[in-house]
Amino acid sequence: MRFTSTMRLFALATAVASLAVTAVSTPASADSTWQRLKKTGTLKVGCLANITYHNINKDTGEWEGMVIEATKQMAKDLEPIGVKNWACEMTTWGTSALGIQAGKFDTMWNLQATPLRATVITFAGPLFNQGIMMVNRKGFSATTWADYDKPSVKIAVVTGTSTDLVRKLVAPNAYPVALTSQNDLSLAVAANRADALITWAIAGSVMKARNPGVGDIVIPTPAYTFPQYVGVARDDDREFADFMHWWIEWQRKKGNIEQWLKDRLIQLGMPAEAIPKKLLN
Repeated sequence: MRFTSTMRLFALATAVASLAVTAVSTPASADSTWQRLKKTGTLKVGCLANITYHNINKDTGEWEGMVIEATKQMAKDLEPIGVKNWACEMTTWGTSALGIQAGKFDTMWNLQATPLRATVITFAGPLFNQGIMMVNRKGFSATTWADYDKPSVKIAVVTGTSTDLVRKLVAPNAYPVALTSQNDLSLAVAANRADALITWAIAGSVMKARNPGVGDIVIPTPAYTFPQYVGVARDDDREFADFMHWWIEWQRKKGNIEQWLKDRLIQLGMPAEAIPKKLLN
């Protein structure tokens, strides 16, 4: 499904930026990311429990997901400078920028490139554009942001995420049901603790595929779309940032980013025929 952009999107993105993380001036590591990769031979990616992008398989204990497959390929492509391994470093969406700046990990995928975040780290990409969706509980009807923007409407949201910031802008008068994890969103709607949940389109689609009874998917109007990026450190030499930018450009043109995502959706139980031929834009 293609989402349309409007001038209001620009205003929304600017407002989100004003709520972004505050910059910390001094990086913890003297080495640039490129130098550190050459020394350690290990590419580190920021990970958290997200079923689509990076998640630990309970049966094998191994990391899996779209970002994991991409990281494996990236590590392979960095072999000429001495990279032999890759690793996940646990983080959160809210602290990922500071983790990159401190050198705890080299990349974090699917971030919003807000202007204030760009004073702490820089960004490569974009990876793709992604829209905001709502999942309504059974019996609750709403199709526009005005329908949701009422004190009587309870919206489930994960605190501190970009969707939390978007909710404050598009439905500030709604009652927020603040949660700490993505998995709690569907439970809140299923238990009638919330009238709807707010999430990214990919996460909502996966949620619906894994739990068809969770509720009704709605793309509220006006529809909004946001570009997703990979966060990297603001190194003076820019070698890793330039590598990442053009690596993403190359993988996107080859169709690999879209294919990694489609493969993961199928792995999670989404029928192949239910996935649009052109999933990303």
